[in-house]
Amino acid sequence: MYPFVVFLGLALGLTVVMQVIDELLPLKAPAALTRTIAVVLAAGFAWGLDYSVFTAFGQELRSAWMHPVVTGLALVGGGEFVRSLVHALGHRTGEPPVEVAPHRAVRAA
Repeated sequence: MYPFVVFLGLALGLTVVMQVIDELLPLKAPAALTRTIAVVLAAGFAWGLDYSVFTAFGQELRSAWMHPVVTGLALVGGGEFVRSLVHALGHRTGEPPVEVAPHRAVRAA
């Protein structure tokens, strides 16, 4: 149970860090580039913390370099899954998704 809680905590923390970075950067990057940067950051965090989600669950990988890289992939995937799950649960039936709602510009009179 504890390895799963640590995994979810790190995944959600990484998701928050990526949202903060997305808000602070003046340029808007494509989603694929943003997720690639998230995987690189997550692999760096996993390497810096010396954390492997697979070792925590008792699984071994073929080589030592795979642990931080695949842990980074798993963290990004887990964070995106939880974020989309919470978004789907918070969506009311019959209402358009937030992304599809028309953007109304506020004009000064």
